[in-house]
Amino acid sequence: MNNTVPVNEEISRPLEESLVICKQSSRLMQKNLQTGKLMDAFRNCSMSLVEMRNNALSPKQYYELYMFTTETLRRLGEALLETHLNGTHHLMDLYELVQYAGSVLPRLYLMITVGSAYLETPKALVKEIMNDLIDMCAGVQHPLRGLFLRHYLLTQTRKGLTQDPDHDDADPKTETLMDSVKFLLLNFTEMNKLWVRIQHLGPMKDYMRRTQERNELKVLVGLNLVRLSQLNFDLDTYKNEILPAIVEQVIECRDPLAQEYLSEVICQVFPDEMHLETLDIYFSTIMKLNRSVNITPLVISMLNRLTAYVQRECEVESSDREGSVNQTMQNLSLEDQSSDPENKICPGDRVISPKLAIQEVLWTYIVDVLNARNGIALGDIVQILSSILNFFLQCYPYQTQYADRVFQVINERILQQPSLQTELKERSLQKSLFSILVLPIVSFPSFSYCLNLPSFLPVFKAQPINIRYDIAKMILEKVIEKEQMISDLKDVQELFGVISVIIKNNGNDTIEDLKTIAILVHYLHNEDPQIQIEILRCLKDNFVQAGENVKYLLPVVVNKCIFLAREFRLFKCVDWAEKVRILWDFVNACIVILYNHGDSAELSLVLYLFAAEMADIESYPDFAYEFFTQAFTIYEESALDSRLQYQQLLMITGKLQKTRNFSVDDYDTLITKCTLYASKLLKKPDQCRGILHASHLWWQNETTEETVIFRDSKRVLECLQKSLKIADSCMDQITSLKLFINILEQYFYYYDQRCDSILAKHIGGLIDLTEQNMRSLLASSPNDLILNDPNAYASSIWETAGGSSVDNLRNHLEKTTDLAEKRSEDERWASIFQ
Repeated sequence: MNNTVPVNEEISRPLEESLVICKQSSRLMQKNLQTGKLMDAFRNCSMSLVEMRNNALSPKQYYELYMFTTETLRRLGEALLETHLNGTHHLMDLYELVQYAGSVLPRLYLMITVGSAYLETPKALVKEIMNDLIDMCAGVQHPLRGLFLRHYLLTQTRKGLTQDPDHDDADPKTETLMDSVKFLLLNFTEMNKLWVRIQHLGPMKDYMRRTQERNELKVLVGLNLVRLSQLNFDLDTYKNEILPAIVEQVIECRDPLAQEYLSEVICQVFPDEMHLETLDIYFSTIMKLNRSVNITPLVISMLNRLTAYVQRECEVESSDREGSVNQTMQNLSLEDQSSDPENKICPGDRVISPKLAIQEVLWTYIVDVLNARNGIALGDIVQILSSILNFFLQCYPYQTQYADRVFQVINERILQQPSLQTELKERSLQKSLFSILVLPIVSFPSFSYCLNLPSFLPVFKAQPINIRYDIAKMILEKVIEKEQMISDLKDVQELFGVISVIIKNNGNDTIEDLKTIAILVHYLHNEDPQIQIEILRCLKDNFVQAGENVKYLLPVVVNKCIFLAREFRLFKCVDWAEKVRILWDFVNACIVILYNHGDSAELSLVLYLFAAEMADIESYPDFAYEFFTQAFTIYEESALDSRLQYQQLLMITGKLQKTRNFSVDDYDTLITKCTLYASKLLKKPDQCRGILHASHLWWQNETTEETVIFRDSKRVLECLQKSLKIADSCMDQITSLKLFINILEQYFYYYDQRCDSILAKHIGGLIDLTEQNMRSLLASSPNDLILNDPNAYASSIWETAGGSSVDNLRNHLEKTTDLAEKRSEDERWASIFQ
């Protein structure tokens, strides 16, 4: 098949056929190069290049053909450079020779190939060749062919570009930095025009397809700007020569796709330092773009670029110190957190010259963009505000007035606009607003900084309850994670204005979050006790809104109040005694709320006993008496289960026995009441053991402190005798015997404590009686199932070493008496066994 075509006739055939022709021509060219037949090699290569005039190919197919052809040209260029270096052929002669090629497109590809090889030789006329090549490329105005031709020119002439601004430019034939700049700018301009014109190739019905194809070719145009950014030019050159020329082409092309892409390339490829000095040009440019261009990504890209620049430079600067800026912010001490933010040096001030006033400049441009483009979607506005907020928080975290401006705009221009209320309910928009509210929480070293933003809370409170709940939960986690101490009362009030959404949610799924709030209380502390009590009042007022879930919150407040009483006494402030009285009243009020609304009678009783114990330790017997009285009231009203009654009575007895500051009358009243409760327990074993424990109330232990202890041996004996009477009345022999052993142990204890009413004859008689009961029990039938089943009698509610079987009880009794007999060397103890 004859594949030759007239010089300038269009070709229209499938890609596969063009590739077959190119491969055949490439093999022949390679063969002729190896045999030194240079003219035949040029002819073969030209046959391959003719296929670049194929107008039946899509841009994607044309690119595939272009890649194969340029690989052929690369091999040709290497061979030509080798012939020049070994003296066989001079490249300037070959450069003149290829200009006689019959077809324009093959001629220009060959000229670029030979010319680029010549640029690598010493003493090459770089400027002359570069100018000639770019001028000759104007001969191809077909959009697709011209675009790829100029891309080939750009890739092949890279070594001819001068990057050194100090290059000798005295010789007009020498390529200078400005010559390289002009070369790239001219090639960029022409390539952009060709790229834009591709949209007009073909019928209108294929416009969307061509737009997609153009989008795939955009990197060919953008490469010019990448090459420009790699030149070593200064700020003046960029600001006065390069950027204006690029911007002019971007604006004048009026093509949305080109404008958006090229604006993004400008932002991404040129140095950050130069962006800082040319923000006015950049933002004025994007405001002049076609109305159909979405400028939101362009604004966000620049803001993110500047933010990343500041962070990167700060990390480099801090690498020789203690770490990055983020680590330094996170590890601030309590003193740093509470100090004046305005006295701190922001990361942005360390990197960007304060003379630029970049905060004000950027904010002005953002406002101008939002005002100039009224058609910006609400979601895009929120994204832009999110990016500028992130810039302020990362670069100027201590200058909170700038971050507050963002929340002010959101509040006034978005949330308070009636016309936007329907749109604000969209899930995507709510998610964006959530991200904005989260930014200061995760960026600031302390949540206290968020409270310095007057417009933050109004924006927060305008959000749906689910968003407010999630944000409040995040705040809780961050405060606890960073161990942030909050000491200012106003900050505490504002903090609970945020997290109250969790407190008011009475669902069961909030219990874990409420427990987290209880942990938070430990981070709310002021060294001044008077301010601390105000903080605790604030907590109580908020916690009562939790309804039945108040039981998870108020106990920690009660605990903090009780320990605060000691601080008041030590602080000795004005009217401290009156303040302590108010404090104990506050404790009582909290427990009353817990009892009435929290369905927590047992917990309330425990707290009353704890409060009574601490009040007695701190020498406030009146309050201690009142707290015990309240505990008795709860016991009478709520303890319906016999086992619970017994357990609560043991707690009350234990706390009462430790008290040391009651008057004799008050103490006698309380312990008499407690003993009476023990005698009224439902089960006789519980009555017996309860009275045994109550006997210790009449015989307090000695302590190292110089306090008067209460002892009444007569009442002790009465308790023991009453216990014996109850134990003897038990129908269950096992239970009765075990109670006798327990009573015997108590007799031994009081005898050891030298209780006057406990005599040796009493103990001896009790031992005889207990052993008699044991013999009576052992005389029972050994096959009696009831006696051998530890779960069949009432005494199974108690645990003893080895269980409650008859044999175990016998061993227990023997050990008890043996211990007493071992002390027979003492005359007092010996008298027991006489």
